[in-house]
Amino acid sequence: MSQIRKIKYRLFSWLPFPKVKPSAESIDVVIPIIAKDLRILPLCLEGIRACVAHEVKDIYIVAPDQKEIRAFCAEHRLTFVDETSVFGYSPKSLGLITADGADRSGWLFQQFVKLAGTIGTCRHYLCIDADHVLIRPHVFLTEGQDTVFYMSYEEHQPYYDLIRRLLPSVKLAGLSYVAHKMLFDKEEVAALQRALSEAGGGKPWQEVILNAIDRNVLSGFSEFETYGSFVSRKVLRPWKQKRLSYSKLADYETLRRRYQSRRWSLTFPEYMEHK
Repeated sequence: MSQIRKIKYRLFSWLPFPKVKPSAESIDVVIPIIAKDLRILPLCLEGIRACVAHEVKDIYIVAPDQKEIRAFCAEHRLTFVDETSVFGYSPKSLGLITADGADRSGWLFQQFVKLAGTIGTCRHYLCIDADHVLIRPHVFLTEGQDTVFYMSYEEHQPYYDLIRRLLPSVKLAGLSYVAHKMLFDKEEVAALQRALSEAGGGKPWQEVILNAIDRNVLSGFSEFETYGSFVSRKVLRPWKQKRLSYSKLADYETLRRRYQSRRWSLTFPEYMEHK
């Protein structure tokens, strides 16, 4: 991250943002996972139920059809969705192998799930990473039907390069939409899918993205960056999150008491498990 980006984010996060009233519309929650995500997911669910300022109709877990995942969904009153039912194929079918031999098929597949727009019965659905925990109230859709996007200081040039190639008319933001959670509007998602298909000469939008990814980099596409940039009606807020190692894990109320005075959310990334 550049020094300019850091300064820009700090200034943005210090702004006195006016409060926004949440829409009374119900939303769904869609969370793609694999089995290893079950460790932090209970905290993520507590955060959703405590801090999402909207009625949540259903929470959908999109995952491989495995016994432990189905049991978890039954225990926590979640709707299980077999990941192969979303598009009719498994993550491995994407065959996304980078130039250095890394298989990124699963990484891309979960992004496609978020952009599918076919899961749930509500027009709006919240996608949140399984290792992300909300500890302060979050509005995602305003009374005036504007989507609230939480901005981070993420800065990964390949994401922007792909957007410019496929959607050159889209205006890029000064900060990042990659903030571990995002509300999707099925009508906007359908419009984005059409725009991507048109950019690829009529090919399915998934194929267009897959063909456009730079395989010389480990991460060449971001669903959050692409969708956030595409949507025109929006309200922007800083994410104010803290990344923690697994050594800091505690029950939800302890985490909230410990960090909510300075942060709005917490993330427990797998790469920090042993730090």
